Parts: sequence; C-alpha cells; structure tokens
Amino acid sequence: MTVHFDLAALGMLVAVAETGGFTAASARLGRTQSAISVRIQDLENQLGHKLLERSRRGVTPTDAGERLIAHARRLLAVEREALADLSGDTPSGRLRIGIPDDYMDAYLRPLIARFAAEHPKVELEVRCDLSKRIEPALLAGEFDIAVVTQDPNKPMGEMLRREPLVWVAARGHRPELQETLPLALFAEGCRARPRILAALNTAGKAHRLVFSCSHTSGVLSAVEAGFCVAAITESAMPPSLRRLGPAEGLPPLFELSVGLIMAPHPDLAARRFADALREEMSMLRLAA
Repeated sequence: MTVHFDLAALGMLVAVAETGGFTAASARLGRTQSAISVRIQDLENQLGHKLLERSRRGVTPTDAGERLIAHARRLLAVEREALADLSGDTPSGRLRIGIPDDYMDAYLRPLIARFAAEHPKVELEVRCDLSKRIEPALLAGEFDIAVVTQDPNKPMGEMLRREPLVWVAARGHRPELQETLPLALFAEGCRARPRILAALNTAGKAHRLVFSCSHTSGVLSAVEAGFCVAAITESAMPPSLRRLGPAEGLPPLFELSVGLIMAPHPDLAARRFADALREEMSMLRLAA
C-alpha cells in the first residue's frame, strides 16, 4: 500500500519541534493541543515510528523524528513555493540579517547564494557582530532576522542547533605543552568566553591570555601562527588545525545553543529566509 504524507500533520510536527512543546505549537498554529497531538499520533501510527519524546524538559524529536522533520521542511517549502507561484506572491525588498561571523561561514555562506538565486527581488544585508549586541539591535528594529548564540540564562528565540565547542591548535606546533597554557579568546562580550575560562579554572589548568579578537578570522590566524590554543565552534574548525582534548590535559567543553530570532510581524522575505535556514540546519543534522 502506498503511503502519502499529510502535509498539515507534517507542519504540526515541525511546529512542535521548533517551539519545543505542544502549547507553543498550538499558539503558533491556532489549533488545539489535542488536535495537534492526535494528528502527530496518526502520523506515527502510519509510519510505524515514534517521532517525539516527551519529558519534563519538554518535547524533543527522536532520531526518526529528526530525519522526517528534515524532509518535512523541504516538502512544506515546495508547497509554499507552489502556492506563492500560483498567487503571484513574490518576496521583495531589503532583508537585514544579524549573525556572528563564525556562524556566517558555517551556516549562511552555503545558503545565501541559493536564496539569492531563488529570490532575485530580495536585497540581502548581513552584519556580523557579537550575539550580545545583535539581540538588542534586533529589538531596536535594526534587523529583520538574527542568528545568535543564546544566553543560557535567558535564551531568546527558537533554538536551531546545538554547536559543540572544541579546543584547537595548529598542526606542527605544540603550544599545549607549555606549563601555562597560552590562550586566544574572543573579545569581551562573547558568551562562550566566561564559560571557557570557568572550565579551565575548574580543572585547575594554568593559563594566560595572549590574544583577543572580536572576529573568528583573527582568532584562527593567531592559532594557525602556532603560539596559542583556542576554543572555537566545531563547524568553524578549518583543516589547518588539530583538535585537542583530555589527552592533552585540557578540560571538556560544552555546547552552545544557536537561536533564530525574528522581528515582530516579519515580512514574506524574512519568513522565507527563516524557512530556508531551518532546512539548512536540518540537513546539517541529517549529514551529521
């Protein structure tokens, strides 16, 4: 028997995964929680896979759910494109995006060319900055959409991805062997910086700051020069560096939560870009 997807049920599944629960998904979709739960349960029965795990911390997709959500986003995007094409609804105007530069390379660079080709009437304006400065700028109306490292104490927006932080050093150099670890960090205001220092202090690892920069390219250049180590996002790690860990006497690190924030009442261009970004993140998780 041929199985056909219920696109409305897929949309509900995606909404629950993106908002972290049935209550928030209900508010987004304008449907009751029970209606959403029944449609997703029907989808699970149809496919023979459990798609969501419920716990005290909220609702998270299972492995099968993650895979289906990646496909669902593409199917829903095709549906939106078909409807927009028939209705003549085409995104246009300027889209202002705020993002830290390490996420720019990891997430936006592969997306921008495709989005620009698909939406030629949209002018993209990207500004890279620290998440701590991007959030208030978006609230002040300077951005239409932002990708940030969420504040663990007060997360804003929709969580897109968990990004591991890793220790790195240059190939052919061993700065980690120094008695006092020479360290490169992002500038004050970086949300990972105090947590990196706390990890070293908790482990009793002697260290000294030898380089600080507000941009990923500067930190990577310092590390590639061979005189220091750094902690960077795994997706930003180039092949010129090697990964360090407990074998080199360095403490385990943590994951950053990458969030998507949208200005109130986003226009069609912002909504389309957010959908494309969610799809990009789903494909990254699927590839991993």
